[in-house]
Amino acid sequence: MGKMPGGSFTLATGASIKGEHVATGDVDGILITRFLSGDRSAFDTLFAKYQDYVYNIVYGIVGKSDDAHDVTSEVFVQIYRSLSTFRAGSRFATWLYRIAINRAVDSARSTRSRKWFPIDDATNQIPDSRENPAQVVGRQADRDAIQQVLMMVPVQHRDVLVLRYYQDLSIEEIAEVVGCSIAAAKVRLHRARLHFKEKYVELFGTENGHTQI
Repeated sequence: MGKMPGGSFTLATGASIKGEHVATGDVDGILITRFLSGDRSAFDTLFAKYQDYVYNIVYGIVGKSDDAHDVTSEVFVQIYRSLSTFRAGSRFATWLYRIAINRAVDSARSTRSRKWFPIDDATNQIPDSRENPAQVVGRQADRDAIQQVLMMVPVQHRDVLVLRYYQDLSIEEIAEVVGCSIAAAKVRLHRARLHFKEKYVELFGTENGHTQI
């Protein structure tokens, strides 16, 4: 199945490790209203806006690009089919990220193969010629190291780490996405950081800036 409901979508995999803060709820609300009124192009706009952020969340939790592509596609199929249940006045990004996390955690805990809703791969991206090649390589090496350690962290701790450091969400936003109090979110993030630090030292035998995640 090469197309998802509403058209053909290409998933970009070169998004920044940092996402933008969840905002622009009014614009999203307008797009949702248009979609529910029969304008299928409004969903294309939502997909284009959030595809990279969802992929980064999912990839940070599952750790495999193929699985991240499949799960990201599943997330948007679920969104497409259930937008009519979205509660007006809520933030769409919060709802979307929560669904992405739940799907990703389920995938990370499952050993079954995912072959549903394949979407186009756009991994062959040309690096920005203005960037120093050494910086590009170094940044990718940093991300690879972080991702390697994340896969050693218990899955129940990955979501808050990904939301905080891949998506740059605040504690308040994390609490909203995962559905807990701000105090509980702080505790979860603190415990997740300890697990990350422990696994980083276990893997690389030293502490450096990465342990500050």
